[in-house]
Amino acid sequence: MREPGPARQSDPRSLIVADLVTVMGTETRVRAWERAWAASGALTVVLFAGGLVFGDLLGSDSYPPLDASNDEVQRYLLHNVTEVRALSFFHTLAAVALLGFSAYLFTALRRDETERSGLPPLALAGGITAAVFLLLSAVFYRVLSEPAVAQDAALAHAMLVASYLAGGPVISVPLALLIAAAVPTALNRRLLPRWIGWLGIAAGAVSLASALFMLAPADNHSASYGLLLLAAVLGFAWLVSASLVLAVRHRR
Repeated sequence: MREPGPARQSDPRSLIVADLVTVMGTETRVRAWERAWAASGALTVVLFAGGLVFGDLLGSDSYPPLDASNDEVQRYLLHNVTEVRALSFFHTLAAVALLGFSAYLFTALRRDETERSGLPPLALAGGITAAVFLLLSAVFYRVLSEPAVAQDAALAHAMLVASYLAGGPVISVPLALLIAAAVPTALNRRLLPRWIGWLGIAAGAVSLASALFMLAPADNHSASYGLLLLAAVLGFAWLVSASLVLAVRHRR
């Protein structure tokens, strides 16, 4: 009977290679998650636009303007129940995506800081506030899709105005805070390129000015409504640009 030989010792080089493979695999997974979180800003805009496609393009008519008559509001809501609910659904998902991007940007700005400041919390607070009101606007859309609400002219018109306010200036103003918090790091060419910093300045300024819509009459043809639309275009352009740039950074 053969006596058992000495136990084979593991090759130190094999252990080192195994550890490196494990570390690289972990880093790859972390980068993939970070890319996904960074891309959630662009996803917010895609989902928001998806809701507008249902509300304005796929229905029997466009979503009623602020100064629409009671008959126009009632006719649209009763004939486009599915489309209004789809609008609510996509804007709910957009709010969740915006929350994810706000949390990511907070972490990215905190890591980028050379010394602690109030900018990362400002970005997080602005993003959370904008997401909450976007979610509230989705709730208003869902309530408007109920036939009992649509048949009450005064209630339907009040909910219509509320949906415009919650989905318009009450989103763009806090979103300006999120954008403004990222401007210094972009102008210093650290986390974001400088051109995104200048875009952020323009988007932030117009978004803050869109608060004037709260003082204007309920009219889709007013100058303040045009300013609100410009704020949405610039704000979403910054959101998509910053989000994609940050997502690409994590591929390196």
